[in-house]
Amino acid sequence: MKLFQALFWSIASVLCLNCSVLPERTYEPPEQGKMLAVADLGPLYRSYTGLLQKYVQNGNVDYANMCKDPQLEMVMQGFRSVDPETIETTEQGLAFWINAYNAFTLDVICLGYPVESINDLHGAGGLFTSTALGKTVWKIWEFPIGNKKYTLDEIEHDILRPKYNDYRIHAGIVCASVSCPLLRSEAFVPARVYDQLDEQMREFLASELRNRIDPKTKTIYLSKIFKWFKEDFVDSNTPLLAVLWKYLPQDWLAELISLEEVKANWRVEYMSYDWSLNGK
Repeated sequence: MKLFQALFWSIASVLCLNCSVLPERTYEPPEQGKMLAVADLGPLYRSYTGLLQKYVQNGNVDYANMCKDPQLEMVMQGFRSVDPETIETTEQGLAFWINAYNAFTLDVICLGYPVESINDLHGAGGLFTSTALGKTVWKIWEFPIGNKKYTLDEIEHDILRPKYNDYRIHAGIVCASVSCPLLRSEAFVPARVYDQLDEQMREFLASELRNRIDPKTKTIYLSKIFKWFKEDFVDSNTPLLAVLWKYLPQDWLAELISLEEVKANWRVEYMSYDWSLNGK
């Protein structure tokens, strides 16, 4: 059986070496003197906010119309023209990389639209197989920023998580799926990025589609994001609820009473993840 499985994955890997359901794109990198400094991204962020306000409501995206709007390509060209080497502060970096992740996720959905899930865009026929082969859309789809190409995985796991070490990132970046945090209807901006991330955490936890409690069974149902990335939120000696407590909705706090009460009488379970497109 092990030999058969190894043979299967070897053949699948070869067959899917370059497979992708997305159309090819070719971009010329911006000229050195025409790249945008991160400190000068106010106009780009305002344009991006305008796009989001037009097509995003309560975290749901009107892809059918947004994908046809020329403003989307103008915004994407703006992000492609940024020089990340000009990031000078943590606030600039957080705002830029979260915005870039979300904007390029919108772009990849529009490249493949219409789709029912971002999982339709993986390179090896589905989430399980594509994950096993390292061919998810997050790993194989590359896009230029300045003079380099990035994948969504690189932004999340090589830049945002290790460099900025802020668990609220997981409430800010959105994978175009129903169970993801709600896509914000405005760009993140350096001057308010910490407040914006706090708001994202509170809204994420308050959404019953993503997190909820059942007082009758004394069960706290949390998003699997808190399971997948638990080490980003707490160390081995800290309860997860201790970190999340300040973001919990007031009706939760009225039921939970205290961390001691939770520890003694409540249990935590993780909700199934709905990968359906976060469309309207």
